Amino acid sequence: MTSKIKFVQSLIKTAARANVPKHIDHFSKFSPSPLSMKQFLDFGSTNACERTSFVFLRQELPVRLSNIMKEINLLPERLLAMPSVQLLHSWYIQSLLEILEFLDKNPDDQSVLEMFVEVLESIRNRHNEVVPTMAQGIAEYKDTFHQQDPVTDHNIQYFLDRFYTSRISIRMLINQHTLVFDGNTNPAHPNTIGCIDSMCDVPEVARDAYESAKLLCEQYYLGAPELELTQINANNTREAIQISYVPSHLYHILFELFKNAMRATIENHEASRTLPPHQSHGRTWRRGPVNQDE
Repeated sequence: MTSKIKFVQSLIKTAARANVPKHIDHFSKFSPSPLSMKQFLDFGSTNACERTSFVFLRQELPVRLSNIMKEINLLPERLLAMPSVQLLHSWYIQSLLEILEFLDKNPDDQSVLEMFVEVLESIRNRHNEVVPTMAQGIAEYKDTFHQQDPVTDHNIQYFLDRFYTSRISIRMLINQHTLVFDGNTNPAHPNTIGCIDSMCDVPEVARDAYESAKLLCEQYYLGAPELELTQINANNTREAIQISYVPSHLYHILFELFKNAMRATIENHEASRTLPPHQSHGRTWRRGPVNQDE
């Protein structure tokens, strides 16, 4: 009996995967809904409703997943055939199918809402290695075919920019839902709404990013430039610079900037006994919504 059940389940999964191209064609006809930081904050702080978020995400996530999968399918066939890209593509197919299972579920059923959170967490974990896996696929492609085609390289880079932006937006939506509705709060950051800190301390994040970049730089070059951090709050010079933002996003941005700046500084001062400090100047930051999809 068990073997028959497994056989039937296998047939169902096979049939579902066979319909993936149809689902992609259908949902990719829709554009992702534009969302601002203010909308995220307002929803999470004043009128957060798990049912409303569930109904929105079970439609929005397939749209975003299908749009980027449509673009993946437009990559050069040789690149699509690389093992890492095949693996990554299978992750997106699996995630799309898992979300589609909720299209006919009752949003008033609490067990459905709880199951949805579990599936979102599973999808998030599945996609943790998307960036290095895609990078590995590109490396496999270049190592295998040794092609230097500026047009193809430009097209691939254009795709990667859109691909990584899409990944950030999808993870943002997933994180907001799972963090807002998991019932837990972070006492260390009481102003956090989901993954957004309404009073994100920019200098603190900058220092954290610098320390991480410094550690990496010292491992490779046995030294690193020091940091000189200057902050100017145009609204009130007596207050620290605080904005509504996702600290992890700001951290990764600054980390990459510091890392590249440190490398350039050391390689341009190889003959010098001392290194000039890395200067970071805080510009005019204003608290308020960021009108773009994170």
